Amino acid sequence: MKHNDFLCGVIEGYYGRPWSFNQRKTLFEYCLKFGLNTYVYAPKDDAKHRSRWRDLYSHEESSELSQLIHIAKRYGIKFVYALSPGLDLIYSSDKDLKALKRKLDQLSSFRCEYWALLFDDIESEMCQQDKDRFLSFAHAQVTVTNEIYDYLNKPNILLFCPTQYCSQMAKPSLERSSYLQTIGNGLHPDIDIFWTGSKVISRRISISHILSVNTVLQRRVTIWDNLNANDYDQRRLCLGPFSGRSSNLSSRLSGMLSNPNCEFELNFIPLHTLGQWYQSLRINESQDQIDDDEDSLQITQIYLPNKALDQALIEWLPEFQKVKSAYDSQKLVKIDNSPQAMSPKPTVSSLIIDEDSQDSICESQTSTTSSSKMHIMECDGNGNTGGDLTLEDIRLLVELFYLPYEHGPNAQQMFIDFYWLRFNYSRNEKLNEWHCRASSFHNNAKHVGRLVQRLTTIHNRSLLYDIYNYASDISSTISLCSRYLHWMDIDHKHSTVFLSGDIEPASKRGGLAGEFLSILPMGDFQSIIKPDVNTSPSVFFIQQLSSADQAVIYALCTQVSYRDEIHDLLDQHSEILADKLIGGYLSSSSNNFDLCFSVNNIEDELCAFVLTIIESEKYDKIIQATWITQLHQKYPNVDQNFFEVNECHQWIYDRYAVRIQLFIDLTIKTANAYFIGNKLMNMIINNLIKRGFHGCHALLDERYPLLHQFYLRLGFVDLPNIEQNDHIILVGKQF
Repeated sequence: MKHNDFLCGVIEGYYGRPWSFNQRKTLFEYCLKFGLNTYVYAPKDDAKHRSRWRDLYSHEESSELSQLIHIAKRYGIKFVYALSPGLDLIYSSDKDLKALKRKLDQLSSFRCEYWALLFDDIESEMCQQDKDRFLSFAHAQVTVTNEIYDYLNKPNILLFCPTQYCSQMAKPSLERSSYLQTIGNGLHPDIDIFWTGSKVISRRISISHILSVNTVLQRRVTIWDNLNANDYDQRRLCLGPFSGRSSNLSSRLSGMLSNPNCEFELNFIPLHTLGQWYQSLRINESQDQIDDDEDSLQITQIYLPNKALDQALIEWLPEFQKVKSAYDSQKLVKIDNSPQAMSPKPTVSSLIIDEDSQDSICESQTSTTSSSKMHIMECDGNGNTGGDLTLEDIRLLVELFYLPYEHGPNAQQMFIDFYWLRFNYSRNEKLNEWHCRASSFHNNAKHVGRLVQRLTTIHNRSLLYDIYNYASDISSTISLCSRYLHWMDIDHKHSTVFLSGDIEPASKRGGLAGEFLSILPMGDFQSIIKPDVNTSPSVFFIQQLSSADQAVIYALCTQVSYRDEIHDLLDQHSEILADKLIGGYLSSSSNNFDLCFSVNNIEDELCAFVLTIIESEKYDKIIQATWITQLHQKYPNVDQNFFEVNECHQWIYDRYAVRIQLFIDLTIKTANAYFIGNKLMNMIINNLIKRGFHGCHALLDERYPLLHQFYLRLGFVDLPNIEQNDHIILVGKQF
């Protein structure tokens, strides 16, 4: 890192329609107002940034970029131009290197001073010409980036985005990735490196994680933060406050740059709260309060996401009534280059430490402040949609489209209420509680509908056009749920939309994509809420397993299957146990990943996974043997008896054809463990029945009695032992 400033601001790095000239100009005004200091130009769908990176900008495009750079300088904002050549760059080609330099020369003529080279979301396979010259993909990127750094006369800022830009992508792990080690060792030490955290979209970024990353990359990284990004899901918005990143991180980072929603007008809250976070960081540094302890009361409670949201909402409300056309003008503005116009304007502080905010030091960071509670239970039933948009209306809007790993508290309560109402209606019992909660849900549904109606009256049509489809979609969905509750309660006469037959398209969303998704074993399995929804639920997330999950499932497999007698062996070969137990299946082209799932807790940590092998007989007789041969070659100095072959009697394959391999962290609460196990087994069994299977089995090591008991509690029974291996217990389950 050559620069001394902490970079905090915005990276326009999403997939989708790039922001317009006027929107970027407004963004710079926001940055000035919120106290942010950096903007990175990196729109994936600017063809001359990525797919046609060799092409120079036209006269009109050049004029626009030049003006943006001037405006950013006038506002005291660092304009970083990013180029993303990795789709088809030939690293060893002198022609491509000249094209790269020519493109940067053009930007230099616009007086651009800060740069970024991005190699994210590209294939890692090199062409033969590059293979002949470079030792590895990482060496190729290092060579080109260092040459560009020298060509640009060692600029104050050159950011580099690696192809493995989060722990989830690091192979085989963060600490052991040869790619990241080469990048860390080879890049000039003054070149900054982007990092997104443990995942592409990280719920939290901890100090311990950043320290590990910095050690591997041998510098303080800059966070490319996708917390509020929505380009991966056309029905999702992330309007919630900046959260999950401690102010203590600042001394371990070079910067924090938010890659937000594609819809420009909907980024006010994320950017406003990021500015408050940055301001709290600067206050802490000025008071020398930085501490290694992530839970330090002096630090973490100065910036409170809920309190930051309260302040941002107050300042966002007037934006709804600004007169702004839905069709943003592309006209270029005339730049005043006079010294008075070009001088930086003073930064406006976005965090005021007053008596009220000092009192907030005693609050929990995750608690909801009293001012953030919506009293939406008191809505009248007259269906009145008149009136101006209120602060509580936009708070509801934000809570309906909150953050990728959580809903706003009131929106979450609406979901929990509907979940309870959906499964707790019984005509044989008193329904007072049911009717009370149903009435509350109906009122909330009316409040959401009234919100949409009020949005249509705002003067800021640009904002309306960005939000309307999302708000209308969630409103009609909640309205449909309300109608369903009415239908349940009055002898199924209220509506025919829920009867089988000719279903209205509006009652089943998604078009062809929805048809595909309905086949997958996902849906209501993605977010598991325990039946006792009156208490604070334990939430887990189930998703289909993919090859990208190998590092974390290898780690959990090793943890669950660890034995003292192989401690020395694992010290020498950390993956050997997982290779033995699950490696063959993961490497097989005949694996059934549609029936393999991982389970993460609310902290984003893997706590269970299950592998389903439909053709277990074929696996044992062909695939397993081939894999063990490969293991003998991979571990030539290990006792070959360690990789024993397991094979069942034919009647096992006939009666219990499918093999299940369930690995669960049994240190979590017992109730949670069995809840997860039952949920996974129900999902898999329901799917297997549809495919014509009627039984499954599992092979267990008798040295793990807790795992054996776990399977028995899930309904498996002991079967006659496999004669070839005394340590193996065979359990089966028919359905």
